This record gives sequence, C-alpha cells and structure tokens, in this order.
Amino acid sequence: MDTFNPEPDCCGCRFEQSAPAHHRRLVSLEAQPMTSLVELIEMAATWGEIEYGEAEPVIPPSEWIDFAEAHAWADGDRVFDALVALSSLVPRARTKAGAGPARMLVPV
Repeated sequence: MDTFNPEPDCCGCRFEQSAPAHHRRLVSLEAQPMTSLVELIEMAATWGEIEYGEAEPVIPPSEWIDFAEAHAWADGDRVFDALVALSSLVPRARTKAGAGPARMLVPV
C-alpha cells in the first residue's frame, strides 16, 4: 500500500516544474487540510482581483482539477472534491459586452 508523503522529493509533474512552492502547498492539502483550504479559498475567491504570481509562480484555480488528477492521494475523492468546489469559487470572466453577473458552480 502506498503511503502519502506531503513533500515528495520530486514527482516531476508539469505543475512542480512551473510553480514548485505552490505545488508543495497544494500537495499539503491532504496532510494539512485546514491551513491549505483557507489559503485556497482566499485565492479562489479573489483570483480576478489580485495579481498572483508576482513574487513566485502559482497554479491558477482553473488548473486545480488537472493538478488533482496528476497526483496520487491517500483519499483522492476528498481532495478532488475539495479542489473542484474551491475552483468553482472563481468568478467567470465577464465579456466587454456587459454580460450579467458571473455564475458560480455549487457542488451538490
């Protein structure tokens, strides 16, 4: 049986290559759920308003589901469900034509 390692030496995924520090924080979602969830909720809810990645590269919420699918988890369903729910908090971009308010997906 595989055991979960919150900081693998190197998984080699594209996310680790492009944003290593944020990759480690996302991987810690399973080992330290409360700390990671609060950070991810804040990031998802404010993604369109704040310039992320200025100090270090980050993985945008639109790629969190791909991130979850690219990794092995002790409880993959729980992690996947959390990332799907959190990524759905990101407001959809509005068009210049003045589309109505952004709709949010609500997990059921």
